[in-house]
Amino acid sequence: MTEEKFPAQNYKKNILEDCFEDAKKYFLEAFIEIDYAHAVMLGEQGIITPEEQKIILKALRQLNLDEIRQAEYDGTFEDLFYYLQREITKFCGDADTAGKLHTARSRNDIDVTLYRLYLRPKVLELIEETMNLRGNLLNLVSQHHETLIPAYTHTQPAQPTTMAHYLLSMAEVLGRDLNRLQNAYENINYCPLGAAAITTTGFPINRHRVAELMGFTAPTVNSYGSISAVDYFTELLGSMSALLVNIGKFAQEFLLMAMMEFNVVRLPDGFVQGSSIMPQKRNPVALEHIRAIASKALGESLGVFTAVHNTPFGDINDSEDDIQPLIYHALRDATRAVSLFAATIKSAKFNLETLRERAEANFITVTELADSIVRKENLPFRISHKIVGNCVKIAYEQKTEISHELLQNVAKEVIGRELDFTKEELKQTLTAEFFVSIRTIYGGSAPSETKRALSVENDLEIVNKNWFARKKSELENAGQTLQQVVDKIIG
Repeated sequence: MTEEKFPAQNYKKNILEDCFEDAKKYFLEAFIEIDYAHAVMLGEQGIITPEEQKIILKALRQLNLDEIRQAEYDGTFEDLFYYLQREITKFCGDADTAGKLHTARSRNDIDVTLYRLYLRPKVLELIEETMNLRGNLLNLVSQHHETLIPAYTHTQPAQPTTMAHYLLSMAEVLGRDLNRLQNAYENINYCPLGAAAITTTGFPINRHRVAELMGFTAPTVNSYGSISAVDYFTELLGSMSALLVNIGKFAQEFLLMAMMEFNVVRLPDGFVQGSSIMPQKRNPVALEHIRAIASKALGESLGVFTAVHNTPFGDINDSEDDIQPLIYHALRDATRAVSLFAATIKSAKFNLETLRERAEANFITVTELADSIVRKENLPFRISHKIVGNCVKIAYEQKTEISHELLQNVAKEVIGRELDFTKEELKQTLTAEFFVSIRTIYGGSAPSETKRALSVENDLEIVNKNWFARKKSELENAGQTLQQVVDKIIG
């Protein structure tokens, strides 16, 4: 039986065909951008002649990307790199000249550069949608500094707060997510091209120039690490995973609020769905999809970590062709979830009357009663806590409120005397308004403090928008500048 030559039919079917389709989908434009930048640099460095440079650049211009996208894998070439080399050779009319494009580089440094080129705009999309979500939350905050709501711990009513205080907590968390994503973007934005196979090259290339031509901050430094390290995408996936966990928790909160048993948020009609059999239904399907898609993206991210966590530190297929699409699927799904969340809550309406009633129900204001007793009577908090706790127990059993008489009777039982606490003071202390207004501490729920905090978050919003605009402009300008350089060379 004759042994098959590489590539075996099964290898073509299960590896090369899929990788070719993935490469066309994700990397075609990036391949050409790398070729342009490398050819420009080779000419500037005198590694190829001006005439060779012009022939190569003209050949690149003649590539029909739409036709390449339609090409099917037929086994006459190994992958998209070799397919493009064949097409470039065709337009150069000279295999020797076309072959000089590959001087001082390897598929290794090309590949890791491709991956970063693809990721950059996609990460910016996720950052933009996260900014939109955060901005929509801050807009709701500005409308609800005085809106009283119950806060929950361990899923049980705990203390009164305001809708502004509650939503600010989400916005603040998203601000940290944005910081992490921005840092991940900055670390992606370094160029490995010029590392060649793993030790650079003996040709006098200019790595800083190709990095500049493609809009990178700078080249990566150590050539071994340029080819071997995967932290450019694991940092992104880690940052994205933190965001996705937060998104899942926030979506769960809104799903609970949308339950009829809670009935405190009403989503816009465009984001709810009816039932095929139950006419009364208003299903918050957008929130369900947010949670599901975010969970899917988190699972995809964890899948990538599992695939690469114990692989060799070097050029290795485990972190290349087969795994890269999973990174992009995770990134796309994360962006979908965040974008849908931003749109869903933008016009959400809250049942303010129900929230106000629950802000004083279930004895959730009594922490302040215990605090007030401590301040006025100079008692240890454990004693005050016992007095108020006994009052709550009796009132709950009797299905009544904490009266002034009940408070004094319990106080006499616990400390042997009545408290210097009037009926008016008790009434005020048990209101949600008083509870919230007295918490003016940094980060607290008082309207004066949430307004200050909102001002800070709005300032951060400007910083984030400026960062985003600058990075997006850098990418756009780099693409235009590279083509202008090519135009000038081609004449």
